Amino acid sequence: MFDTVILIDDDPISILVGETMFRKTSFCSTVKSIDNAEEALKFLDERYRGGEGLPDLIFLDVRMPVMDGWGFLKEYSVMESLPERTPHVIVLSAAFDEEDLQKAGEYDLVMETLVKPLNQELLQRLLANIRE
Repeated sequence: MFDTVILIDDDPISILVGETMFRKTSFCSTVKSIDNAEEALKFLDERYRGGEGLPDLIFLDVRMPVMDGWGFLKEYSVMESLPERTPHVIVLSAAFDEEDLQKAGEYDLVMETLVKPLNQELLQRLLANIRE
């Protein structure tokens, strides 16, 4: 089980499904859902500056208005207030095209790409693979 997971997604249904699956699979102790990338960047900066540290994992939808997941990754990967990080971002989308997969591979922080919706099987596989 992970301690803290952040879910960044603008779709309320995807958030509800994700939160439900995290609880149902005992994937994490705490999940914080944020419905836009700009707010997520502010939250992560404040969290780290406040001494709480970074979440274990960030689940990030790539298709959001205002700032999409790629914009988030670009900003997050160079945030001066945060320490060097190991890969802990899981990119989410209802469908990935070749360009999306190529973009995901350009970011060292991305550890995996997953097709939404999150489900019990995906989370159990992640839990087993990441904790090995």
